[in-house]
Amino acid sequence: MKKYLKFKNQKSKIITVIIFFSVIQSFSYSVFAQADAARERAASSLQAHEFSLYGGGGFSSLRYQLSLSDVSGGDTDVSGNYGFDYGFGYTRFLVTRWGVHTGIGLGFYGANALLDGSTTITRNLADSDGDLFDLHSALSDYSESQRAIYLNIPAMLQFQSQLDQGFYLKGGIKAGIPLVGKYESHGAKVTNTGFYPKYDNWATGQEFAGFGVFDEKSFDGNLELDVSLIFAFETGMKWRIGRNFSLYTGAYFDIGLNNAAKNQNMPFIAYSVSNAPEFTANSVLSSFSNRTNIIAAGVKLRLAFRR
Repeated sequence: MKKYLKFKNQKSKIITVIIFFSVIQSFSYSVFAQADAARERAASSLQAHEFSLYGGGGFSSLRYQLSLSDVSGGDTDVSGNYGFDYGFGYTRFLVTRWGVHTGIGLGFYGANALLDGSTTITRNLADSDGDLFDLHSALSDYSESQRAIYLNIPAMLQFQSQLDQGFYLKGGIKAGIPLVGKYESHGAKVTNTGFYPKYDNWATGQEFAGFGVFDEKSFDGNLELDVSLIFAFETGMKWRIGRNFSLYTGAYFDIGLNNAAKNQNMPFIAYSVSNAPEFTANSVLSSFSNRTNIIAAGVKLRLAFRR
């Protein structure tokens, strides 16, 4: 009986010790978990607001293809150009790794068009007598450059692998508002002839009416551009370079989702009866493109300050 009571007492002591250490372990886990959560919240609050200046560049183009129903022969081509992207950014981190990003920036875009040895047709023009004719314009060395500047306002979501430095990616939408759109061409040779369907006859040498050979013609004007909705993506590395400063090094890709040209299918040669020898030309983009999109890809540096 005594042995039994002694064993029972030892068993009670063992159970008591087990319960005691279980309570201690649970309490310690709770304390450390709360401390970790507090550190996480503190780390998040340290960089809840991030302000940045950025700059980048690379391929940056007004992208379109030529619709050549009224163009025949010769060499025709459209090529992209290089441009820049810079501005100011603001990121609000909701938690340590996730934040929403906005800001304001300037994007520079360009393109080049070539119509060399090609003939364009501007239809249903009227001369000083009111007779209708089709103007055939043979182009030599016609090369046109186009430039645009957009004010870009992003709404993007940012993910980063760590608080201070590590991998990051960003994706979302930009609203591109056109500020400047220009085109120009220099030194082209234009040979104009007019075909009169009513008389089944050609006019070739009446320079006073805009028919003949015109050397060293230059054209320039404004591009009629529309607001562009742009899908934007950026990825790279974030580096800590000071207590509250970070440097982002990455690559970006933007592509316009809608048509960025307001006016299309405009007559290429802007013919005026009152001043026919001084005819002008509209942009290739406005005359021979069906759809124009912004597209850009390059590298970007961002200096960020958090508080």
